[in-house]
Amino acid sequence: MIKEFFYLIVMQIKTVKAYIPAFLFFSLIFPLGLLLVFGYTAVKELSPYIVSGTVTFYISVGVISSVAQSLAIEKERGRFSLMIATGVPSELYAISIALSNGLATLITIPVILVLGYYLLHVEIASIPLLVVTVLASIFMASMLGLTLGLGIKNMYAVSQYSTIIGFVLSFFAPVYFPLNFIPTPYRYLTFLEPTTYVSQALYYSLNGEAVAL
Repeated sequence: MIKEFFYLIVMQIKTVKAYIPAFLFFSLIFPLGLLLVFGYTAVKELSPYIVSGTVTFYISVGVISSVAQSLAIEKERGRFSLMIATGVPSELYAISIALSNGLATLITIPVILVLGYYLLHVEIASIPLLVVTVLASIFMASMLGLTLGLGIKNMYAVSQYSTIIGFVLSFFAPVYFPLNFIPTPYRYLTFLEPTTYVSQALYYSLNGEAVAL
C-alpha cells in the first residue's frame, strides 16, 4: 500500500512538467512582486507579517485551489474512475493528488523566505517551529481542497468556488497585518477563517515563539 501511494505521488508530480513556465512564474516572479509591493509600502514593523502573509497566500490559493481543481480535472477526464477500476482505493488516489499539490507549494515557500530575508530583512528565529507550522498548514489546506474537489460534482463550479474561497481567505482575513488591527466587533468573524490561524502561527514561528503551535 505504501509503495503504491509513493508511485501515485510521483506520477502526480511528473505532471508539473507540462506547466513549467507557469510554475516558474508563480514560484519566483510572483512572490517577488508580492513582497516588493507589500513590503516596501508597509512600515518596517509589519515586515514579518508581509512574509507570513505571502506564505499564507500561497498556502490558501496555491494549495486549496490547485488540489480542488486537480481533483476535479481528474474526475472529469475519467482518470479518477480509471485508477479506481484498476484497484487503487479512491481515498488513496485523492490524497496523493492533495499531497503532490502541497509539495509544489512547499517548494515555493523557501523562495519566499529567502526573498523576505534579503528584501525585507526578516530572519527566521526558529526553523523547527516554522517547519512544523508550514507542514500542518499545507496539510490543512490540502484537506480543504480535497473536500471541495470531492464535494462539488461540476468541474467548472469547483474551479470557480475554489478560486473565490482561496482569495477570500487570503484577503478577507488578517493575513498581512496583526489581528488587533481589526475592530473588535468584526474581529470575531476572522476566527472563522483558517488563514487567520495560519498567518498568526507563521508570524509567531518566524519570531521563535512557541505559541505558533
